Amino acid sequence: MRLSKKIGLASLSLVSALALAACDQANSGDAIVTGKDIKITQEDFNQQLKDTSGSAVLQQMVLSDVFEKEVGEDKAKELQDQAKQQMALLKQQYKEDDKFKTVLASSGFDSEEAYQEQLYYYQLMSAAVSKNIPVSDEEVKAAYDNYEAPIEVSHILVKDEETAKNLIQQLDDGADFAELAKENSTDTSAANGGSLGEVSKGQMVKEFEDAAFQLDEGEYSKEPVKSEYGYHIIKVDKKKDKGSLEDEKGQLEDSIRQDKMQDTNTVKKVVQDLLNKYEIDIKDKDLEDALDDFQMQAEDQKDQDDKASGDNSNENNKDNKSDDKESDKDNESDDKESNKNANQSNDQNKDDQVDDDNSDKAE
Repeated sequence: MRLSKKIGLASLSLVSALALAACDQANSGDAIVTGKDIKITQEDFNQQLKDTSGSAVLQQMVLSDVFEKEVGEDKAKELQDQAKQQMALLKQQYKEDDKFKTVLASSGFDSEEAYQEQLYYYQLMSAAVSKNIPVSDEEVKAAYDNYEAPIEVSHILVKDEETAKNLIQQLDDGADFAELAKENSTDTSAANGGSLGEVSKGQMVKEFEDAAFQLDEGEYSKEPVKSEYGYHIIKVDKKKDKGSLEDEKGQLEDSIRQDKMQDTNTVKKVVQDLLNKYEIDIKDKDLEDALDDFQMQAEDQKDQDDKASGDNSNENNKDNKSDDKESDKDNESDDKESNKNANQSNDQNKDDQVDDDNSDKAE
């Protein structure tokens, strides 16, 4: 999916070049590079840019504008600030700027600004798309029934089971959990006494999650919990009851939307609806395929809807045929019952006639 295309300084330069070319078509035949029997014109250069990267860059430009319109100026500004903060936090993890730049380059970004711009773009897309994904009351109720409130948890992570069992014995003997974590845990949370803060279901590996959510507040695991990271000793620092359905509704809706956004077709369908909403029309024939990803999705969705409609029609026909058969059976049963009653009536008449004859003879 082309939504994952990175827009770096090279792409921004392309945008600028295309814009300048559009403003100066009169000079498009002028040479920008010459040599012995060599001539490259502005027009040649512009066409090459459009052919190689034009559609991808235009797609992201269009979608960025559409998403910003959809979320509004205030939300867009908030997301820009979030991207800036995320960038700063990420940079703090690297003590040397050169190392950070190397990491960015290995990920396909040629500057910090390019990476921050991409962070913003993904957050913008998520906000615009998620608000247009419908969530039913039935889905919220089902999610609420399976929902467990987040818990505050700490852990001690060690490499081998024997060490973990030894630490559990020390806890049984009254040792302080936080102190043991600081002295023994190999996880970065050791500095905080093993505290991981508040965690929700789905955030941790399954083995850790299953063990943690079974513990009561203040309780620690009596056996080491093995995961791909090593052996954990888990302690629940705080546990709370979940709120009412109304209290949790907003959070549950957000969670459901995030789950639905994992489906590429759902995202594409929403994006296509937004493109239609804002009446996007690409005038440049060389770039008119820039949004084909979503146009094709719309056609596929129509085919699916038509098929679903046809399936429903067939089901209805089956139901109608079934109803007709049942009706025929009922009518047949009614006819049999009617004939039975008629026969009984005739038999009764015969009996009455016999009684009359006997009466006449008696006289």
